[in-house]
Amino acid sequence: MRVALLGAVLGALLSWVGSRGLIDDTYITLSYARNLAEHGHWGMTPAMTSNAATSPLNVALLAGCFLLVQPFAGADGELALGVLTTLLGALAGWWSARAAARLGLSAPWPAVALVVVLANPFLVSALGLEVVLLFTAVTGLLAAGLAGRPVLYGLVAAASLLARLDLVVFVVLVAPACPGVLRRLPTAVLACLAACLPWFALSWWWLGSAIPDTFVIKTNQRDFGEGRTYLRGLWTHYAINTPLAVGVSVAGAVLGLLVVLLLVVALLRRRARPGTGALLAVGLGGVGYFAVYSVLGVPPYQWYYVAPMASLSFVAVLGAGVLLGRRAARRPAVLGAAGLAVAAVAGLVACVPATARSLPWPYPPVFANFATPAEYRRIGAEVGRLVGDERVAAPGEIGTLAYSCDCEIVDQFSDPSYLQGVVEARQAEAGPLLRALLELNYAHREPVPAQPTPFALRWIDPGPEAVPGIASWPTTQGTWQRRSVLVLLPG
Repeated sequence: MRVALLGAVLGALLSWVGSRGLIDDTYITLSYARNLAEHGHWGMTPAMTSNAATSPLNVALLAGCFLLVQPFAGADGELALGVLTTLLGALAGWWSARAAARLGLSAPWPAVALVVVLANPFLVSALGLEVVLLFTAVTGLLAAGLAGRPVLYGLVAAASLLARLDLVVFVVLVAPACPGVLRRLPTAVLACLAACLPWFALSWWWLGSAIPDTFVIKTNQRDFGEGRTYLRGLWTHYAINTPLAVGVSVAGAVLGLLVVLLLVVALLRRRARPGTGALLAVGLGGVGYFAVYSVLGVPPYQWYYVAPMASLSFVAVLGAGVLLGRRAARRPAVLGAAGLAVAAVAGLVACVPATARSLPWPYPPVFANFATPAEYRRIGAEVGRLVGDERVAAPGEIGTLAYSCDCEIVDQFSDPSYLQGVVEARQAEAGPLLRALLELNYAHREPVPAQPTPFALRWIDPGPEAVPGIASWPTTQGTWQRRSVLVLLPG
């Protein structure tokens, strides 16, 4: 219970610290959740149905929190997010403590693991996306697997797939390492299918795709520059601009890799505690996740790194306790683990740019949007007043603008007509097997005709000349971007 309370406190604290500095993609999720809560509508804008929410479960949970806080604070997305993050932190703490107890570890070990994971700069920089949810799901898989509860494992597995479909890597690796689940694997599989298949079937029939459209959007993107793929992105894309954040974030994962190797040795020598195989499977899941994304060649979005970083950091702490055995309960070992937690928090604080050290921070440690969240919120509100019910083309980033303007702002994330060419391009370049799967996935997709768009938002470089257009807004920068001007033009 103490670890669950710690998780809740950490979740609430991180939510408050990051409440005014959420990245642009977080507001895509918040827009979906608000529309679902207020109108029962699945889409990013009030009028268009779309399927570009990567995590249906995260949207549904956020929508529930919108409804929870609405009587007290209205449609406050940041508060709803804070409630959800607090609850998920508590659940992650509860499951971490249960798993640690099965591994013979005392409460300080899962507490330290929780701090180390939740203080990861890449995780805190993507709050509001499904980063905390996916970590909670992984702890749930481990706790249910170690307890030998196949039905619970199946239900958590279903939640994992609805949180992010790619968490299937952890689902299929942890189950065989848990004898109690493996012996009744059909029960676990049936529980999983019963819980998640209805959504995938509904999405396939109603939304025109069983999986979120972000799969074709992200795997078709090539605009991060040469060499800036997922495999190399930490060094070619992030380390150049935020080297300290990368170093702090990677440190836990590197320790986790070392612990994974030591756990393998312990298992081969038959000196491992019961349950070590399941913990090892979580670490291997992180490695497998990184490998899958590297093969896909997707862009290096910061939240894509959270699953391997979080899982390996988690294994680094609990695995160290397992390897120490009886010595893990001794004061030096516990003090060393506590020191690791303090170092993780200190590392996070050190990663925050000096200009963002006010609280709540105006933008997070890892930040690459074209304008700060505050600028986007102000611009979005003004765009909503200017365009009214008319459509406006997005300028490349859409989340915060869409949430703030509450208008029909369009791109491939919000308007299915923009997505048709992306789907066709992805099918054309896919191999025979993937092409067949994509054709099956989009079998019920009805092409949506393009609609007139009277306005467009466009970026221009600032200069001494007068800025054309209906309205313009100079932006400063986040941590990376140069100064620019966003202009509202006639479409």
